[in-house]
Amino acid sequence: MGSGGGGGEPGSAAELPSFGSVDFDPVWSLIGEGWSEDGSVFEQTVADDAGNTIRSEYAASRATRFDQRQTVIQPDRTAVSFETTNDVQSISFGGPDGEVVARTIWTADGPEADATVQPAFSRRDALSTIFSGGAILFGWQSQNNGSDGQQAIMGFNARDYRPGDSTSGKIDFSYSGRVSEAQAALACRRLPEVQAMADRAANAAGSPDLYPSRTIYGTDVHSHFKDYVEDRKDPYFRAERSFLKEQEEGVARAEVPYGYPRSIRTDAYEYRPDGTLCVYDLKTGRSGLTDRRADMLANAARFGFGFVRRIIVIEVRPSQ
Repeated sequence: MGSGGGGGEPGSAAELPSFGSVDFDPVWSLIGEGWSEDGSVFEQTVADDAGNTIRSEYAASRATRFDQRQTVIQPDRTAVSFETTNDVQSISFGGPDGEVVARTIWTADGPEADATVQPAFSRRDALSTIFSGGAILFGWQSQNNGSDGQQAIMGFNARDYRPGDSTSGKIDFSYSGRVSEAQAALACRRLPEVQAMADRAANAAGSPDLYPSRTIYGTDVHSHFKDYVEDRKDPYFRAERSFLKEQEEGVARAEVPYGYPRSIRTDAYEYRPDGTLCVYDLKTGRSGLTDRRADMLANAARFGFGFVRRIIVIEVRPSQ
């Protein structure tokens, strides 16, 4: 696999800004559910107040070629399907019968691109639909994190290195789905600790009703969370670090201060020398991770490290 952008060691954390959100997650409504005519697939359809629809299909037996499939249909009627069988996910542009544009294998280290499928993310008509569809699915599935032993994740992989290819090392969206909490923790080894820190921070902050706004409450929770992470004094496990959205000449990648133009900040990250970067997005309000923020988190984070092979984005919320 290829490397990401160059750069040095993990840098210092920035000053704490305001966090939290007064925005709301989309309100999802159940449109219908039931078995297919032949009884082989259980189907469920939900829709949100923004006009997005997710049609889920769960196979009753191995006679069906997949274990589960989610098709995200956006307001403009464009569709993308995420079909999962065992640990393999195929992404199809245009719905279940559309073109397979990516196939990813979930391994002990996280997502690995299947070399037998040539990614079609260079298609401009597909790129936006695929990524926004993945973010919509991720947001819907993240609502149930921890309730049934499953964890929603978004995965990104670096393109293979090719001499003279300016896109070598570019991060491509490659996976949106649920894995077991054990699988998620194996790939992102700090996840159980991060969840415990989020719970501890929320307990330290107290009830949201004690604060004049959700934003101020969120700021306090993030402040406690940041302190707990930084207490570990691990240069590869840090909180509140800013990354450039794109590399700029003359700007040190590991030293981007809070508020620097064209930068974005992670709530916490875990980096391993094998090139795995786990980005933890802590949420205390009612708004989830948008497709634009997920894209910026993944592509900006790669500029802060010398070698990035894969990026895993996980939304973390206090359990209470």
